[in-house]
Amino acid sequence: MTRWIPRLVAGLAALHFAVALSASSTFGDVARAGFWNAVPGNPQRGYETWFFIAGFGLLALGTLSQRIVRDTGILPAQLGWYLLAIGVPLQILCPVSGAPGLIVLGVLALIAARRGRAGESRTPLSSTAERQQGS
Repeated sequence: MTRWIPRLVAGLAALHFAVALSASSTFGDVARAGFWNAVPGNPQRGYETWFFIAGFGLLALGTLSQRIVRDTGILPAQLGWYLLAIGVPLQILCPVSGAPGLIVLGVLALIAARRGRAGESRTPLSSTAERQQGS
């Protein structure tokens, strides 16, 4: 589970990009408007632009946590807390959204991080040091 959660977060980012780019004409409208200052005053453009930009935040969380897992073998608990900090308010403010996915991934990340820390405390110190040096 430790290695899959960052991949799922990055996959959610890819889904954000795909939906934002394929489900609307907003980006074509922005391009026709010349990009500069093309979003203010148009709520639909603003919504879809932020939806697209949120994909970069998810991509950053997924790829950075993937790197941490690769280097240490442990998923950082912060990933779970960040996903919950995004997902819970989003669920309250916008119940018909992808918030349940963020909440589920956040809880799974916290479980994986807890298991990783528990496994690390049972691992002999020399094995932990060797694993960190070998990665």
